[in-house]
Amino acid sequence: MFSIQYNNQNLHNAVIGIVMLVIAILFILYMGDSMVDSTREFRSSYIEQLLK
Repeated sequence: MFSIQYNNQNLHNAVIGIVMLVIAILFILYMGDSMVDSTREFRSSYIEQLLK
């Protein structure tokens, strides 16, 4: 069997990995929300131009 010894370095790497994952998820959600907002604005202005 494999025995894994956890020391401070492994714990530190795990915490850094979790923090980076949370930051990446928040960034993706922010960019997605921004893209939805800009698409909505573009669509409304495009429809207004077509109706003129």
